[in-house]
Amino acid sequence: MTIFGRRLFGKSLAPGEIIDVLMVGGTWHPNGDAITAAFAEALDPRRFVVRMVPYPADYGRHVAFADSVAIGRRALIEAAEATPNRILLAGYSQGAGIAGDLAADIGNGLFPHLEVVACALIADPLRPAGRCLGKDPGGYGVIGQRNIPRIPTYWVAAAGDPITALPAGNPLRLIADLSAYFSVSGPDAMVRWGQRIIEVATRRQLQRWWSPANWRTWGGAIAYARGYLFDGRHTEDYIRHGHARLLAEAINREVVVGAR
Repeated sequence: MTIFGRRLFGKSLAPGEIIDVLMVGGTWHPNGDAITAAFAEALDPRRFVVRMVPYPADYGRHVAFADSVAIGRRALIEAAEATPNRILLAGYSQGAGIAGDLAADIGNGLFPHLEVVACALIADPLRPAGRCLGKDPGGYGVIGQRNIPRIPTYWVAAAGDPITALPAGNPLRLIADLSAYFSVSGPDAMVRWGQRIIEVATRRQLQRWWSPANWRTWGGAIAYARGYLFDGRHTEDYIRHGHARLLAEAINREVVVGAR
């Protein structure tokens, strides 16, 4: 078995074989957006068929982030089980977190009936440090770092994007730690969020962004927040700097045809 190239789990692509690219969109865009479209359009249409996987893609307006992720995971598993083809898992932002988590589970031996040829992640909130195509922007995912074993996985990360390239000591990590169950959908949802904050704090599940070793990066919170909110570091940069296309080109090149 080779990690990048012809074989995955002892198998290879047959000439003319179609791969289903199951794409999970980012927050507020369950049906995709310009970023996922740029990636999809750059894939080889002779070998890849892109299918958006619908899910809430919410972050507290109507559905808490954690619940949106759970629903998206179930939808992705159902989509993977529904196709007779082998699959490539892909996602952007919140969707990249979902697709990457499932790829990690499959790589660790769960869902052995699903045949995944590769995983392609844009702005993954759990991107490991140093793992990306092109120039490394530094940092790692705002939620933390997640390893994906045994499945060829490709990341792209834009410089200054706090979702996927946040310095270790940036205090924006606290928002990620405490907002997973945030929702303004009603009083019960707000109570649940408060309970979750207490649980995270008492179980010491917070990222140690406040470590004295990281004090030099604390002042970057405003710059990274501005990059996210106003400067397009998490959105337009993936198109104008070619990251989405770069990812598709890597998939076209690495997921290759070979004899069975």
